[in-house]
Amino acid sequence: MVLTFRRNAVRLLTLLSICTSIPLTYTIHAAGAAQPHQALHNEPKDHAEHRDPAEKKEDSAVYERLEKGEIIVGYKTVGETKFVTGRMMINQPPDRIWPIMVNPYEFKGTISPRMTDLSVMVDQPTTSTLKVNMDVVFPIPPITYIVKSKYEQSALGGKIDFWRIGGTLKDFRGQWIMVPRDHGTKTELVYSMYLDPGFYVPQWIVRQGVKAELPKTLEALRSRVKSVWEESHKLAHPSIMAAAPYKAI
Repeated sequence: MVLTFRRNAVRLLTLLSICTSIPLTYTIHAAGAAQPHQALHNEPKDHAEHRDPAEKKEDSAVYERLEKGEIIVGYKTVGETKFVTGRMMINQPPDRIWPIMVNPYEFKGTISPRMTDLSVMVDQPTTSTLKVNMDVVFPIPPITYIVKSKYEQSALGGKIDFWRIGGTLKDFRGQWIMVPRDHGTKTELVYSMYLDPGFYVPQWIVRQGVKAELPKTLEALRSRVKSVWEESHKLAHPSIMAAAPYKAI
């Protein structure tokens, strides 16, 4: 019974933390670190040209699944930390997804109904700090935590790093990566997250909780993008400075 309760608690906290990690950069933050600089070991630009046929075939199969609308969930190890990852395709260009994905008020009003209060503590074009209150089902009390995010936007897509700097959760951190596909008409979105809820539970259970909840949140985000750009729903207001559309200099 205790294990079931903790598993359910992890799934709830996972959903809540995903919904407020609204931001992407190619760096991941060490637990408790104030300044994130640990590289994600990105694939070199010319690596794709030298991959063997088996790798290319696997990439092609994954792309076909994404094109069909599937949300692919897996794992990625960075150093000694194992992140849960989620990938999906959205049939809109990056500049239409960015203002929704980055704006925490989109999550509060639509994507994350359990978000009861949101305070923007720092609001700058490339960084934000948010204080979030979430209503969790009984017997888990409401939680409050503070998340910091760094944003980078370019003609090639967008990146966000986020990490917890205070509050109920002991640790959660990760990133979004937004990559244009099909000549910029579509966007592949990649999300990764590590979560430590702050009470004892094996990490494999935490990862399973994240893996179970992640597709729901990504699908909710995709549905919100569709409602705005295909069904003429309005963008949420207010917003934050980082959610402004990319403008080439």
